[in-house]
Amino acid sequence: MASPIRKVALTGGIASGKSLVGEYLRSKDIPVIDADDVVHRLLREDSDLKAKIRQEFGDAVFDPAGNVIRAKLGELVFKSVPRRKLLESWIHPKTRQRIEAFYVENHQAPLGVSIIPLLFESHLEDRYDEVWLLETDEATQMARLQGSRGMTEFDAMARIRNQMPMTDKLERARQCPCSAVIRNSGSPDDLFSQLNALLSRITDRPA
Repeated sequence: MASPIRKVALTGGIASGKSLVGEYLRSKDIPVIDADDVVHRLLREDSDLKAKIRQEFGDAVFDPAGNVIRAKLGELVFKSVPRRKLLESWIHPKTRQRIEAFYVENHQAPLGVSIIPLLFESHLEDRYDEVWLLETDEATQMARLQGSRGMTEFDAMARIRNQMPMTDKLERARQCPCSAVIRNSGSPDDLFSQLNALLSRITDRPA
């Protein structure tokens, strides 16, 4: 009898390389779901969610076609913890449902990876067989945000400081029964080498 799919959660701070890891894993035919992608789809397609957003945040966060303007919505919740928590209370349950369905759909795969930026903040680590934490130093985060995303130094620092500190993420990861820290402040080849070692360990795991 085939062993059940191994549920892996991948997390890390902003500009830590989560999307790059996701692309690499997909190139290895590993099922991957990105919580951010799920949220973006909900904001596009979930009429109940959009109605709540319109009632709370107003017409200013919608374009003429009725689509949520994520940048404007993000600006509002970034400045208000209560409003951010309210929005998360609407979005997170729906996102978790979609991720659970993802594992059912891919139950025959040896593993499936969920990219969840707010894994520790949402206290979801216990739902997974393994937790992979992407560790990136602040200087690298700053360079990536200012380079590829075009942020100012002030905005980049504000985004980094608004997240759970990496030291806290590392401590939470160490408390997980099965976790791995993937260091991504170097070259892509170094990153991929670490991923290959993790994949080999899981693939070789006895059924």
